[in-house]
Amino acid sequence: MAGVPTVTPESSGHGDVFATGLGAMIIHVQRENGLAHRTVVLKPWQVRVVRVLSRRWTQFVLIMVLLSWGYFAIEAARVPLLARRIAQMEQDAVRLDTLQQTMNDLQARYDQVQAMLSRPAVPEVQKKRPN
Repeated sequence: MAGVPTVTPESSGHGDVFATGLGAMIIHVQRENGLAHRTVVLKPWQVRVVRVLSRRWTQFVLIMVLLSWGYFAIEAARVPLLARRIAQMEQDAVRLDTLQQTMNDLQARYDQVQAMLSRPAVPEVQKKRPN
C-alpha cells in the first residue's frame, strides 16, 4: 500500500508515556463507582521531571541521599548528648582529682602519726644521766 504512512511508536508517542516533545500530559483519575474523579494536566517540563524521577538510577540516588541525610541527622542529634556526657565526665575527673589529693594528704598525716607512734621510747635512765 503505497502512500499510506506507517505509524511507528516513536512518531505517535504510543511507545513511551514520558516521551519528550509531545506536549502536556493529561491524567484523568476516576473512582470505580464513578462518584469522584480528578484531572491533572502536567506541563512538558513536569513530564520531564516525572520521567527522570521514574528511572531506577534516580530512585537509587535519591534513596542514597536520604539515607546519608538520615545518618547525618542522627549524628547531629548525638552531639548535644555527647557534649553533656563530656561535661559530666569532666566534673567526675575534677572530683576524682580532689579525692586523690585528699587521699594523699590523709596518707601523709597517717605516715606522720605512724612515725611518731613507732619511735622507740627513750628509757628514763638515759634521760637522767648527766653528761
